[in-house]
Amino acid sequence: MGNGRTLFILILCGCLQACGGLKLIDVSKSSAALQLTTDQQQKIHPKLNLIRDIVEDYDFEKKQLEADYQIFRAGITQRRYGQYEDGFTDTRTRRELIRFREEARKFLRQRDVYLDEIKDIIQEVSAELTPEQRVKLAELKLPKLEVPMMLQTDPYRELRYIPNHPLGGVNVF
Repeated sequence: MGNGRTLFILILCGCLQACGGLKLIDVSKSSAALQLTTDQQQKIHPKLNLIRDIVEDYDFEKKQLEADYQIFRAGITQRRYGQYEDGFTDTRTRRELIRFREEARKFLRQRDVYLDEIKDIIQEVSAELTPEQRVKLAELKLPKLEVPMMLQTDPYRELRYIPNHPLGGVNVF
């Protein structure tokens, strides 16, 4: 009885992993899915490799920014925060905050550049394909350059100001 359940769970996990979709940056699998000719492969493979390199560069920069953020946060917890004043009382902390904000803005600008480059490369790849292959290209998972959680806006921010709300604070009105 236990072996049957284990086998079922293994099969289910295998199916769930297989349903992840085919990624465009996986060059060998995506070229097989698109059924590229040898001439098309010679033109398209370098472009797909370039997209993969862009995604790897973005991931490296994202991890570096996250590490810098953790260092910044660790420094803040060790310093005083002016509770009744406007922000930090320590000028060093304010400078570090400004420096991190500038670094985050540079990161987001570079992300936009990467997205534009990927879009241009995909248009070049699509120009090399036949109409049937373009349909298959649309089915492939395009790379997403996700914004780190620390830079995303909080969708529940407005709820924090509602008194007696589970996500809000105490009644301050």
